[in-house]
Amino acid sequence: TKPDTSKDNLPFTDVASGSWYYDGVKYACDNGLMNGTGANAFNPNADTTRSMIVTILARMEDVNTSGGATWYTAGRAWAMENGISDGTNMEGKITREQLAAMLYRYAVNQGRDVSVGEDTNILSYADAFSVSEYAVSALQWACGEGIVTGRDDGTLSPQDSALRSEFAAMLMRFCGAQQG
Repeated sequence: TKPDTSKDNLPFTDVASGSWYYDGVKYACDNGLMNGTGANAFNPNADTTRSMIVTILARMEDVNTSGGATWYTAGRAWAMENGISDGTNMEGKITREQLAAMLYRYAVNQGRDVSVGEDTNILSYADAFSVSEYAVSALQWACGEGIVTGRDDGTLSPQDSALRSEFAAMLMRFCGAQQG
């Protein structure tokens, strides 16, 4: 039997074709933005780190992210130079609101109109008042653009760790909104 080399199948045994995040994972992998965590694993429920985010965003800007003292050195430097991140706690988990803030800063850096969410009412989410003040505008924008959606329980879960599956889906929506 010949192996299936079509782009319709992912090599990951932990990403089911019917999962809510399948399209996001497929998009991120097909576009070279994210890789698996092993030969046949994507690890969709693993936490996303700041270093992953800055490296992926740098790749989106065609920054060569290879080389350096750490695998994320080039991404970190790019993010700091462009006001996306202050470069601290690179190996730490990133929360959903911190991720929204980085995507917001990246969008501003690209010259995108981020006013779309100014009138977005995030108060419809049960935990809207738990959003940190610095992240309110970013989450309004991200929700208004459809980049961030609430979880099945009707919450934004702003202080929860952003999972790899969630980030893959957000990346796909971010890039779709960019082209729309």
